[in-house]
Amino acid sequence: MKTLVIWCLVSQAISLTVNSADKGDVDFSILIKNEMQNSKNPAVFYHCRSSEKDIGWHKSVPSSEFHWNFEVPQFGNGVMIHNCEFRSSLGTANIEIKTLSTTAILCDGQICKYAVRPNGIYFIGYELYSPFGRFFELSRPVEKLVEPWKPWSPHQLKALRHRN
Repeated sequence: MKTLVIWCLVSQAISLTVNSADKGDVDFSILIKNEMQNSKNPAVFYHCRSSEKDIGWHKSVPSSEFHWNFEVPQFGNGVMIHNCEFRSSLGTANIEIKTLSTTAILCDGQICKYAVRPNGIYFIGYELYSPFGRFFELSRPVEKLVEPWKPWSPHQLKALRHRN
């Protein structure tokens, strides 16, 4: 029975690969949502960039969403890396988002979701786990803290006051 299940999974993977070989790159989106409703000053500023695109600085208020599209090579080791800086009254956070064509499994399709919350930046999607050993993986929903807020340093505060 175990051999039959493995054979079925392998044949499905092969057929999906063959059927999608003519499509080229995989379209993805990153979505960032501000979930700072219960914070004293809920505005968040963020800036994300990759080697191909710089989305600039954006101001986000509670319940607002922002997303952008990009492509990832379908096969091989192609990866798109976005470096994102977040600034709020609670501090700063910097994250690196690495996207491969297989990331769709973790992102519930081609939209990778992140939430800005009072204790940091969260990834909202799926994680893989192996309940029966290493040969069989399942996915389960997850809201995982990627990066907590780092308090503003005195040097950063002084520089901000000087600029304003």
